[in-house]
Amino acid sequence: MTQAARLLHCRSGAAAVEFALIAFPLVMLVLGMLQFVIYCYLQQTVSDALYQTASDPEPEILAQDKPGYVAKFCARIAFSQSCLSPTTGIKIEAMKLANAPTASTAITGNTFDTGAGQDVILLRATMKAPKIMPLIPELVAQDSVVFRR
Repeated sequence: MTQAARLLHCRSGAAAVEFALIAFPLVMLVLGMLQFVIYCYLQQTVSDALYQTASDPEPEILAQDKPGYVAKFCARIAFSQSCLSPTTGIKIEAMKLANAPTASTAITGNTFDTGAGQDVILLRATMKAPKIMPLIPELVAQDSVVFRR
């Protein structure tokens, strides 16, 4: 048998080549699923923190102390290390429902007016999810809640 004929029938190394072809898409799939799970968990913790505030408002929100409320809010949610970052951290807005825009607007974090007693307050929050997969677009967790002060 010639050298060329032996190479055509040789099967050694086939498993390594097949693994190399499958490994990259499989790793990308697993990382993509992990990125989505991180986003869902962040969305759930942001929603839960807002609903806890609506059911039992903190003294910081009643005193219109935004930095104090943001610190307390960040202690409740996932990824609290990046929560206080000015660029990627949480953005929280509070406004009287009567002053809220009727059209959909972005949450900028500039408004923090919790009104007086018996006012209906709209509390909104948004935070970017940590990115581990460069091919997936940026995921942003956001939620809002309305409550009577």
